[in-house]
Amino acid sequence: MFMCLSKPHKVLKFDGKQALLQFQDEKRIAHSRLRLKPGDYVVCQGMFVVQKIPKQKAEEMLKEWERINMWV
Repeated sequence: MFMCLSKPHKVLKFDGKQALLQFQDEKRIAHSRLRLKPGDYVVCQGMFVVQKIPKQKAEEMLKEWERINMWV
C-alpha cells in the first residue's frame, strides 16, 4: 500500500492558466482552472492544481512537512 503526502504550494504568480508555485526552496509551474492569486495555497497532482486550501490548513501541513524532514 502506498501513501501520497501532498505538499502545500504557495502561489507566487498566476496568469489565468498557469501558476508559479513555491514549496520550500522549490519552484514549479502548474496548470490551473481555478481562480488564484498570489498568496493562495494549493495542492497539486502532477503539473495540475487540484485544490485550493485555506492558509491555516496549509500552515498546519507545512509544520508537518518540517517535522517529517527532521527524520530524513
